[in-house]
Amino acid sequence: MQTVNSSNRSDYDSLLRVYRETDLSQEKTRILGSLPSCPDPNIIQEVLQFILSPEVRSQDAVFGLNVSREGRDTAWTWLKEKWEHILKTYGSGFLITRFVSAVVSPFSSFEKAKEVEEFFSTRAEPAIARTLKQSIERVHINAQWVQSVQNEEHLAEAVQELAYRKY
Repeated sequence: MQTVNSSNRSDYDSLLRVYRETDLSQEKTRILGSLPSCPDPNIIQEVLQFILSPEVRSQDAVFGLNVSREGRDTAWTWLKEKWEHILKTYGSGFLITRFVSAVVSPFSSFEKAKEVEEFFSTRAEPAIARTLKQSIERVHINAQWVQSVQNEEHLAEAVQELAYRKY
């Protein structure tokens, strides 16, 4: 899936075909976990639409949320656009928390944490309160780590030393 894009989608189409043809639930969840690893935002959007389709069991949809780094903003936009539907479909169970944590936790900027807080400030649900808090904390931790790495003066030398150290 790493080489799939809008003009070279044969691997994506092949996996989707296998998903539709297999009766094995374990195989289906493996495929759902692979599909969003693509770097192309258009394919990511297709995957996200697919996981909410009747073809995917509702309890399996969360396996398709593990998007690539390049797909994070696409997944966030999708979550905001589909939030009412997701809330209606998954709101009474623990699966809704997986939607929030899978899409929010990988971010690594203070700006994105603020954006998430602002979005959910009027949409907070008791079922997601704890997960939302933990996910935003994770974003802050990620952002602090990124900031510390960016501020590290001797990072290049340290990495080079570690890379060429003889054990």
